[in-house]
Amino acid sequence: MKKIILILGFIMTFSLVGCNNGTSTAATTTADDFDLTSMIKIYTRDTTSGTREAFFKGINFSDAVEDNSLLANGYIEVDGNGSMISSVNGDEYGIGYISLSSLSESGLKGLNFEGVTPSEANVLNDTYALKRPFNYIVRSDWTGMEIEQQIVEAFLAYMTTVDGKATIQNGSGILSVNATDPLWDDIKSNYDVCTRDNSDVTILFGGSTSVENIARALSAEFSSKCGNFIAEHNHTGSGDAYLRVQGSEADGANKLHIGFASRDFKDTEPAADGTSGQICWDAVVVVVNGANDNLTDITAEDIKKIYAGEITRWTDLV
Repeated sequence: MKKIILILGFIMTFSLVGCNNGTSTAATTTADDFDLTSMIKIYTRDTTSGTREAFFKGINFSDAVEDNSLLANGYIEVDGNGSMISSVNGDEYGIGYISLSSLSESGLKGLNFEGVTPSEANVLNDTYALKRPFNYIVRSDWTGMEIEQQIVEAFLAYMTTVDGKATIQNGSGILSVNATDPLWDDIKSNYDVCTRDNSDVTILFGGSTSVENIARALSAEFSSKCGNFIAEHNHTGSGDAYLRVQGSEADGANKLHIGFASRDFKDTEPAADGTSGQICWDAVVVVVNGANDNLTDITAEDIKKIYAGEITRWTDLV
C-alpha cells in the first residue's frame, strides 16, 4: 500500500487558524462544479490514535484499527486532528474523520451517520453510534510521591463536581450533570493536601492529544484550588497514557502521574483496580470538504467500503 505521511507544520497551522471563519478554506469549487466521477481521497489517523480506533470500530472495520494494509491504495495518514482538518479542507474530493468537538470551527461538512445528526444530545441519548469515551488512568505505584498522589486523588474528585463538569463541558466533553453532583466547596475539606502550599510540586499530565484541551483547562483551574501546584503537560497520544503511568515507561524519564486516553484501554493495558475511569464522551464525525454539497448522510457500510477500497468514486455514493 502506498502510504503518505503528512506532518502538520507551522504554516498549515497558521493558515487554518487565520481562515477559521466557519467555511472551508479551500472551497473554491461550487456544488455545480463538483465532479462526481472523481476519485475519493481518503484520510486517516495513525494506528496509535484513539480517534482512529473509535472510527474503525464504529464502522465495523475493527481489523483496520492497527493494520494499514487493509486500507485502499493511496490513503493518506495524518498525525493529528488539526492535520486532518487542514488536509480535508485542502482537498475538495477528500473524506476523513474528526472529533465532534472540532467540527464547528473546522470549516468542514459533518455527515449524518446512519441517518442521525452528530450532536451532544444524540450522543447522550445513545442514538449517535460513532462515539468514544475519554478515559483517565493514574499510577498504581506512588512510592516516594505521596503528595503527588494526594493531589491527583483530589483532582479526580474535582472532575466529578459541578465545577469540574462545567470545565469539561466548556472543553466540548459530553456528559450529564446531575442534581446530586456536589460543588468543590462541598467536598474540599476531605482533601487536606489542598490547604498546603504546593507551589513546589509538579503534577505530570499526558496521553491523548484529543483530551489535552480538557486536561489543561481542568489542571489550570484546579491548581489555584489546591495549593498552586505546577501542572506539566506532555500529550503524545492515547498509547502513552498506560505506557507512562503503569506500563514499561512508568518509572522512566517520560513517566506521568495521570494519563488520558480517547479510547477504551486495551486488554494489553491492564489497569490496577481503582486506577482508571471515564471522564466524558466524545463523538467522531465523518467529514468532507465544504465544496462537497452532494452528500449529507453516510452509512457504516458505505464508509467501510470507501476505506477498504470497494467504493472509489463519489458517483457511487450519490
